[in-house]
Amino acid sequence: MFSREIEGHSLWAWTAAAAAAPIAQFLGSAPWYWTLAVGLAAGGVWLAVQHVATEPLPKALAAAEWIFLIYAAAVAAGWSGACWPAVRSGWVIPVVLLVLSACAAEGGCRSGARCGAVLFWFLAGLFVILVGFALPDVRGQQLLQPQHGHLEWITPALLVPAPGALLPRRQGRSPWLWAVGLALCATAVSAVTAGVLSPAQAGQTPGAFYEMVRGLRILGVTERFEAVVAGAMTIGWFCLMSLLLTAAGHMAETLHPGWGRPAVWLAALLAGLASPWAGLVPPAVFGAGAIILWCLIPLLVGKKQTAAADWKTP
Repeated sequence: MFSREIEGHSLWAWTAAAAAAPIAQFLGSAPWYWTLAVGLAAGGVWLAVQHVATEPLPKALAAAEWIFLIYAAAVAAGWSGACWPAVRSGWVIPVVLLVLSACAAEGGCRSGARCGAVLFWFLAGLFVILVGFALPDVRGQQLLQPQHGHLEWITPALLVPAPGALLPRRQGRSPWLWAVGLALCATAVSAVTAGVLSPAQAGQTPGAFYEMVRGLRILGVTERFEAVVAGAMTIGWFCLMSLLLTAAGHMAETLHPGWGRPAVWLAALLAGLASPWAGLVPPAVFGAGAIILWCLIPLLVGKKQTAAADWKTP
């Protein structure tokens, strides 16, 4: 189940849905021009990785990937409750999402991809509605002002699609439209938030996109959209955790056939136990780990395997 190839369009829709929650959580507080630049660069990197990384990783690297995927799932679980500030038991949402994500991931790569691809269209519709309602309140002159916002989560949030290159997939047309579209959507979140709140307020407000949506006005009347955006972000966190746990199952299957399903549940358990402390690690550490383990290592290993195959071909 963890070795069956995924259709390309399902995989990239799944990864785009997985990126929705980190983008909404962090990039509303980031300057839009930084989001655009990093988004295009990150898209170029994971496009290169998915083009080259087509063979299984060596077992030692697969084990390292499995450990980092657990850490990434713990970070995602720790942040998943941030959009529900009224919930008193902070462990409920992360635990429920991890269990649901493990249920989606234990069926293998195609099962998780089908679920994520369906949820992508629902998520896309919700965010289009939220951003569309916010556009009339955007003050264009504010977008020209410098913004000193939170930059530390830009790279990790925009590298979320990279674990998709670890999964078996059918090679087809390059998903460059997904890469450009995701960078532009992330930029829209940053720009609309700054245009509505002001660059200074957006940069100083954690979860600025959520706070901006809470105060949206329609025909002069303040509407309470927090439940809508919280629901959309919760779905996004589920898609992200299911992607990470599915990749963890595939890495375990690389280590030993038959380890995929139990490794998914073990990864979910460890991620749940680590989630209260995973957020204490600086975001730069997460970003560096994502660049090395999700991008550089698959890229270098893929190039080496391609060169070896070309050398053996008479």
